[in-house]
Amino acid sequence: MKSSMQSARNGTLNHMLNNFACYSSHRWWVEPAMACRALFFVGGEFICPCCGWRLRTFTRGGTSFKKRPYGYCPRCNSKARHRRDWLFLQEKTNLFSERLCLLHVSPKYALSRRFANMPNIRFVGVDIEQRPYVSRLVDITDIPFESNFCDAIICIHVLEHIEQDRKAIRELYRVLKPGGWAMITVPINLDRRTYEDPTIVTPAERKKQFGEAQHVRVYGFDFKDRLKESGFEVHLDRGADIAFDTKEKYGLLDDENVFYCTKN
Repeated sequence: MKSSMQSARNGTLNHMLNNFACYSSHRWWVEPAMACRALFFVGGEFICPCCGWRLRTFTRGGTSFKKRPYGYCPRCNSKARHRRDWLFLQEKTNLFSERLCLLHVSPKYALSRRFANMPNIRFVGVDIEQRPYVSRLVDITDIPFESNFCDAIICIHVLEHIEQDRKAIRELYRVLKPGGWAMITVPINLDRRTYEDPTIVTPAERKKQFGEAQHVRVYGFDFKDRLKESGFEVHLDRGADIAFDTKEKYGLLDDENVFYCTKN
């Protein structure tokens, strides 16, 4: 009985901390809090490439201390997709070696916390709502920047939320400089065509049909064609093709695919 009561108290505390983390505008405490939590997960089983932390297991994210296979890094809260994206950027782009203007759409904390402080990067974070590392509120179907604005774009799991995704893709192409690149990822099923239905509007039905209440489609193998329509040259880098040892070392999943898009 005592153990059950203690578990209930711990669950309530975790819930309160997570809500505060999500909605508080005072985020100065987040970094030291995560650094303290990370001490409980020190180990040699995995490495998070986003922050370099060596850990014994991953967590359920937020402020949770609960374990989750291939979940969130306890130090920087990176998901498996963020760790995969970091390795791709490190190994296959010039993000870490050249001076760039980087447009990060809906900045992901585990990545932007470092990108914003890299001396070779002019970091521009945009989103439709204020959040850490957002420097300007922007609707990416109508980006208020001049054409050929940036050298590189990162857009991770954003387009599945946007009804006019083709318009957003055209805008990303427009603001990218010739010779630049965009790393774009979406939830995708490569064994089928894109499924969308504009008559599905309720959160419950969207979750049932598209997997998440905020999603408006499930992308399929023809997503590559949508990217090409705007003018991009597109290379698909499949998560399933990553070496097994690399997946085990960094806690990666097979279904995190990267679309590397260039503008000539």
